Amino acid sequence: MSNGSLWNRLDQWTRISRLSFPVPAHAKNLGYCLGGITLTGFTLLFLTGLILTQFFNPQPDQANRSVHYIVEKVWGGRFLRSFHYWASQAVVLSMCAHLLRVFITGAYKAPRVLTWYFGVALFFTATMLSYFSGTVIKWDQEGSEALEHYQVIVGMLGPIGTLMGSGLTDSVSMNVRMYTFHITLAPLILIALIVGHFYLVHVFNISPLPRGPHARLAEVPEAELTGTFMEHAWGIVRFSLIFYGLVAVLAAVVPAPLGGEPTPEPTGVKPPWIYLWQYAVENFVGMPGILYSSLVLLLLFLIVPLLDRGPSRDPKDRKGVLALGAVTALILISLTVYGWLSPEQVHEGHEHGHGHEAPMPEMPG
Repeated sequence: MSNGSLWNRLDQWTRISRLSFPVPAHAKNLGYCLGGITLTGFTLLFLTGLILTQFFNPQPDQANRSVHYIVEKVWGGRFLRSFHYWASQAVVLSMCAHLLRVFITGAYKAPRVLTWYFGVALFFTATMLSYFSGTVIKWDQEGSEALEHYQVIVGMLGPIGTLMGSGLTDSVSMNVRMYTFHITLAPLILIALIVGHFYLVHVFNISPLPRGPHARLAEVPEAELTGTFMEHAWGIVRFSLIFYGLVAVLAAVVPAPLGGEPTPEPTGVKPPWIYLWQYAVENFVGMPGILYSSLVLLLLFLIVPLLDRGPSRDPKDRKGVLALGAVTALILISLTVYGWLSPEQVHEGHEHGHGHEAPMPEMPG
């Protein structure tokens, strides 16, 4: 059977040719492929995580040992865990780059405001929920103290915090609950947000360039959509192969960090780099600062389309909102550098239990 007839048969079964709908020509540029690169990273994290779950035991007294078992005993385990770790860093970077590109080019403007909000929800779900829970479940010193911070912060949320914290039940440790969240609810939330986000991208198409004849238009005129979605998709594939290929090389050369089991007393160990700005805030105002600073950052993301409602996407016409973004980025970077350079500190509010809650009452049966 020739390649042409094979393709025709495949198209008859899948109608894949219908994906070749028109998009702007600039859709195949790197900046406009960052969302697809991030989606590729989510897929790789899901697949590698699925394999890792076959060897991981989330029980508090076994979690750290099982991660060491994966690294030391499972064939290919060291590389697999390292790739999962470094790919998670890469996904955070690609999400940040994607949000930055959308912000600078004004792609959040009407009619794409809801698309922006779906993207913001994706960013916060991936970083504050999925990435955070993955940090906890490996159950080293970093994971232990991260869980302590979580317990203090959700304790500030009243009844909602009770549902999210150890007050809900004594029958399951918080480690196991974090693990089940990491492999079930967090992926389900991410999938729902991804579907909604990409549906809206499809409905409104790729936004016009920030400069040029279409900069003030809601969409590039149909007559000037000279690219195709398949070209856009192939661009995503090419860039993803390069990006995650480099991640694979990094994973093969630099193993993911892994500490031993947590000590009885808190040490003030620093969190992963994406939370260093919150660690810095915590140094100044204590643990409540983590919650309040996160809410402030979320609010800034939410008000961007409300502050910049004019039709122009040209940066020279949007100096105010871009200045606000630059100041916010400068503050976050400065806090991150401070958190990185400052000595480790133990903050008030720790109730170190290492995830070993009070003895579990005898269960029926």
